[in-house]
Amino acid sequence: MPVFVQFARLKFKLALRRVQAFLTGSRLRVVVVSIAALVFWALMFAMFMDVFYFLAKFEGVKDILSDYLFAFLFLALLVMMTISNAIICYSSFYRNAEAEFLVAMPLRAGSIFIYKGVESLFFSAWGMGILVVPMILAFGIAEHAPWYFYILSLLLSLVMMALPMLGGAVAGLLLPMLLPRRRGLALALLVGAGACLLAAWGYSMLGQRPTALLTEAGFKNIMDRIAFCQHWALPSYWVSEGMLDAARGMPRRALFLLLLLLSNAMFLGLVVFRLGQLLYLRAWGVAHQGGRQTRKVRADGALDQALAAATFFLPADLRWLVLKDAKTFRRDPAQWSQFLLFFGLLGLYILNLPRFGFEGLAPYWQSLVALLNLGATCLTLSTLTSRFVFPQLSLEGRRIWIIGLLPMRRSTVLWGKFFFAAAGSLLVSGGLIALSDVMLGLKQWMIALHMVVVLCVCCGLSGLAVGLGAVYPNMRSDNPSQIVSSFGGTLNLVCSIFFILASVVLVAVPLHLRTTSQLVGRQFRLITALCVALDLLLAAIACVMPMTFGIRAFRRMEF
Repeated sequence: MPVFVQFARLKFKLALRRVQAFLTGSRLRVVVVSIAALVFWALMFAMFMDVFYFLAKFEGVKDILSDYLFAFLFLALLVMMTISNAIICYSSFYRNAEAEFLVAMPLRAGSIFIYKGVESLFFSAWGMGILVVPMILAFGIAEHAPWYFYILSLLLSLVMMALPMLGGAVAGLLLPMLLPRRRGLALALLVGAGACLLAAWGYSMLGQRPTALLTEAGFKNIMDRIAFCQHWALPSYWVSEGMLDAARGMPRRALFLLLLLLSNAMFLGLVVFRLGQLLYLRAWGVAHQGGRQTRKVRADGALDQALAAATFFLPADLRWLVLKDAKTFRRDPAQWSQFLLFFGLLGLYILNLPRFGFEGLAPYWQSLVALLNLGATCLTLSTLTSRFVFPQLSLEGRRIWIIGLLPMRRSTVLWGKFFFAAAGSLLVSGGLIALSDVMLGLKQWMIALHMVVVLCVCCGLSGLAVGLGAVYPNMRSDNPSQIVSSFGGTLNLVCSIFFILASVVLVAVPLHLRTTSQLVGRQFRLITALCVALDLLLAAIACVMPMTFGIRAFRRMEF
């Protein structure tokens, strides 16, 4: 029996035992996780149903809009999953205890490479199931698609998932061989590429006049700019066209596109497997020796001195803990790369707001777009705090005893992690929201109101993540994905989402009523002040309660 098949059987048995332990454990945990998953999936399904029924009202352009939307969505998924798999593969190939054990065993390098690569696929595939499956069901119901549409669409999605895994595996394989030995060249190339992209974006911005979005010219402008996603050579285009052909009663063409995608995936899989056989052990050695040249690491570099100066108002012990977490964050590519990815995409979207001509729209649409930007930024922040802040204490692992020997209170350790998370998230998300509001042309008091919401959300999310991370620690795992997927991580994500919904809705309701002239004058000011007070109270509860329980649990912890 091939080694890869044995590994797969072992992983399957371990997964079954985890599921059995989860189902036979706390009933409250099972109920909370099940209800949260069903509610989230139902919300996604309802959102897609509403979108497709809305598109059905435009009989003349419905098919054209569907072609563009599906092609753009699957291209975005393909790019995002490739980047995510590259990050996961890098950590799984070289920063994993299981990988170290397998490399020491008398196994072929290709078997270890393909096993860890396929393992990364399952860590990133949950997003495809949450997003694509309800979209397929909603589109099929809205379009009254035939029965084979659901089967072909599912097969197309499953085959497409293999492409990001292969691209991520190649990136994870080549990254340690290129960067450690040629850091100067790699840095110069990255800076040069970034400068070229920035110059190209600035030139396009200067040469284009703003166009109103809700006009024929505005829609045509958007379609022209995303027309690249319908290029015939893109695998994402094959997937979108295959689904649409199956829904429109053309199963033979959909089957042809499925076989075309499958043949390319199999060919690329063979090429990637050969590369893994030839280069994996060499890349492993390079990744662990740190390159030919060594460099001095200063404990008091320019960035550390700037952070120390910026946190001068904190007590000394708390300030050093914040600096320690900042160093850990920037020295871990798996953390800052995903952080940069999510907020970088939001930043690109916000910088392109002038192209849509939102500043020329009515106040109703300006307020609506600003609130949607606020909600999207806060939801992105909740995902990142759940992914990075919640497992911080658990990732200390066997080194947690060092913290116990520090001459400081254990509560200071948690408050240091809270301040680092709250200050960092406020700096980034607050800057994005302020930039978005300024570009939309909102009034100063509305910008200040949005900033208060951002402050409440940052403090509340940081308190939830740090506090619940101390209440539900997992010191035996060094895998952040496994820690986040535990009961504590799921509870933190659910609480974070409901907290964000409550925080944003409290401010969105009076602002929406004001733009529709249903709430004006003194009554609007009183209700807005009441909503802001409730928002502050909710943020205080979301921050103080989990931190209190977390400090108590951390004090009782023995290590």
